Amino acid sequence: MKAQVSQLQGELTRLSGGNIASKAKVPEPPTFASSENKMHLHDWLSQIALYCLASGIIADSQKIVCALTHLYAPTSTYMKSYYDKVQAELDVGSWGDFAQELKNIYRQQDDKKGEKKKLTVHWVNKDLAKKNFVKYAEQCRMLTRIVNYSNEVHIDKMKELIPDEL
Repeated sequence: MKAQVSQLQGELTRLSGGNIASKAKVPEPPTFASSENKMHLHDWLSQIALYCLASGIIADSQKIVCALTHLYAPTSTYMKSYYDKVQAELDVGSWGDFAQELKNIYRQQDDKKGEKKKLTVHWVNKDLAKKNFVKYAEQCRMLTRIVNYSNEVHIDKMKELIPDEL
């Protein structure tokens, strides 16, 4: 990964026509690794955009290369297609598409976390299970599919609520 970052920084320098640091008196933007970061994706994208603006990086391809040099795993893994395009000297597309792809990735992960929380709450909803077990089971099954839990996990949780007489 460090070799890729070095290569991308070299590409960024080449695309910008010189040493970026000498052109701007702005600090390097922080790295971004995941939604567990201290910095949210939206704030990180803003920092990258501001850095690029202050540094004279205006082409979308240059902005993307700059952003790629500030991504670490697991985010860098999600954006592997961009690293591959840069290395192959292919068109990387627009900054807007790059930023939107990152937003989509993290929205899906955040949605999945939300569904896991819903499922955890739903599993202990004994009132609904007693009132309408079929409805309860259908809702559990739908949520377990969204979060990709195995059937075994789902069945184990259901067994905890099934009355002994059943």
